[in-house]
Amino acid sequence: MADTAGQVTTSGEQMAKMRVHELAAELGVDAKAVLVRLRELGEFVKSPSSSIEAPVARKVRASFGARPPRPGSPRPSPMRREHVDPHVDRPGFDPTAPSTRQFGWRSGAVAPPQHPDLLANVERVRYKYPVLRDHIDALRSLGSQVVYAGFCRQDGFRDCAIVHVRFSGAIEAGFGFTREVMIFYSPHEDLQGRTFQAAARELGGADRSITPDIFFMWSPDRRLQIKLNDWSRPAKLAIPLLIDDEDELSLITLLRDYIYARDLFYMTTPVYGASFFGRRTLLQSMRDDVFNQRVTGVFGLRKSGKTSILMQLKEELQEDKVVTVLMDLEAFPSPPEDPTDDIVSDLRRRLIAELKSHKLRTQEISQLQERPSILDLKNALQAILKHLHKDGHRILLLLDEIEYLTPADRIDIAEGDMPRIAQLLSALRSIVQESENFTFVLSGLTSAIIEGGRLYGRPNPLFSWAKAVYVKPLEREEADDLASTVGGKMGIQIEPGALEALHEASGGHAYLYRNLSSAVVQHLPTDVFQRTMTRASVLTELDDWKSRVQGNIEEMVQHVKRYYANEAVMLDVLMDSPADFKELASSEHVAVRRLKDLGLIHEQDGEFEVSVILELV
Repeated sequence: MADTAGQVTTSGEQMAKMRVHELAAELGVDAKAVLVRLRELGEFVKSPSSSIEAPVARKVRASFGARPPRPGSPRPSPMRREHVDPHVDRPGFDPTAPSTRQFGWRSGAVAPPQHPDLLANVERVRYKYPVLRDHIDALRSLGSQVVYAGFCRQDGFRDCAIVHVRFSGAIEAGFGFTREVMIFYSPHEDLQGRTFQAAARELGGADRSITPDIFFMWSPDRRLQIKLNDWSRPAKLAIPLLIDDEDELSLITLLRDYIYARDLFYMTTPVYGASFFGRRTLLQSMRDDVFNQRVTGVFGLRKSGKTSILMQLKEELQEDKVVTVLMDLEAFPSPPEDPTDDIVSDLRRRLIAELKSHKLRTQEISQLQERPSILDLKNALQAILKHLHKDGHRILLLLDEIEYLTPADRIDIAEGDMPRIAQLLSALRSIVQESENFTFVLSGLTSAIIEGGRLYGRPNPLFSWAKAVYVKPLEREEADDLASTVGGKMGIQIEPGALEALHEASGGHAYLYRNLSSAVVQHLPTDVFQRTMTRASVLTELDDWKSRVQGNIEEMVQHVKRYYANEAVMLDVLMDSPADFKELASSEHVAVRRLKDLGLIHEQDGEFEVSVILELV
């Protein structure tokens, strides 16, 4: 008879189950060797007494170079067992070839759809796209089902179809899916980029809970794969749904080739949306501040994730009628050169652009000259806010890299001659106090701009008024969740020892943690069906990784020395003599607190030590 893989099955093993230890006895090997081989084949088996399907047993036999037993032949005695290294000498075993692993991928199968409306919608789509029938068959063979079917809602693309798939539990676990996955069907033989953009918009606007960064796409275009490979980005991975009818594991291979090729730990720019992870408590607190008219200062080391937090906050407030303007102050002149006019002019331009993108009123600000005075911009913004308040809209201003307004190594920020910066901050504070729908957030390395009583010869408008929060290194539990979740999306299982090693080596610093994880991922195999990050794989990568991030860490330290002169001296004291540091700590309590807030030193039982980050310098 023919089994599910289309191969001939002997009558003696007709789909009968057998226990692992029985198969080990038959092969003359230790049961542990069979368990190891089963894991390599993608089968999840707990113990030697566990049962396995006949096709799985046949594949194990083939991997050991053995033939199936003849019908009625007695099973070999366990006394014949001999030690066999499962990692060597595996005639007939091809780890990349499809196998009876399909039984494992069907685990946690999804129930077939029954609802008449869904079945009718599937038929409507299948009438337009007959290839859907083949796709449904391929999905069902892997325990997966179509759970939604309909047509595209984007103007100009209403002949395109949308199908949602719920994968089996084994596939979801293996490739990190937790939601449905969209398939976009296009009838176009010459697929254009605008159709890809329509698919991306459809994905972003889906009402159902759907995987936000991965989707399948099908069209009769012969260059579908080439085009999607060119158009796809990490935040929107489009997989060409090209299934080999002769290969029942073709879909699994497709997922492996695309998902394993990603490195979601790697980042050189701020991350947000589907790529953002963690910091939920801080984000919720900042969200509350926005709706309660509070001003927040977010401070932390370079590359600790501050800008990512601002961009994620902007992303999460989009549906709450909040118009967000993000300004990077690093691009402007820095004192002693006065940057105020440039900042005010750029703020006017960005406000107009953001309000227009939301189709909101801009008249009062548009009528200002291109380089308005602080007072003119304040009055125009207040007039706009009154109109926006009627419809429940708010404006949120995010000022990033705020330390460039207070370079303590170049100017006396308490009494220096730069009063217009303090005047601009006073105007922003007045708008917060006089309106019900405006606030702003400061972000940067140093909290000096809100901690001094005087700012550039004037009373500091933010002193004892703005709230300071620090982006500290990731706690072990939060880091574990980040690594396990991000790793899962690339089909990587991370062992507890590896999680411990990642956190120990990086000190939980967000950038360093992801950077080290990325370095390890780059050396994991991509031609297998299960990838595991072990402690050994992390430790193997450590020396090379330390040499590569040396420049980044030195840059962090130099920034601390530039903006925190007193704290830098204290750091040197701690590294030279912890006893002297302990003696000075009580009189330099402000510097000690800042160093602790930045995650550069730790205190335990009255003793101080530098963080792992500084040990890497």
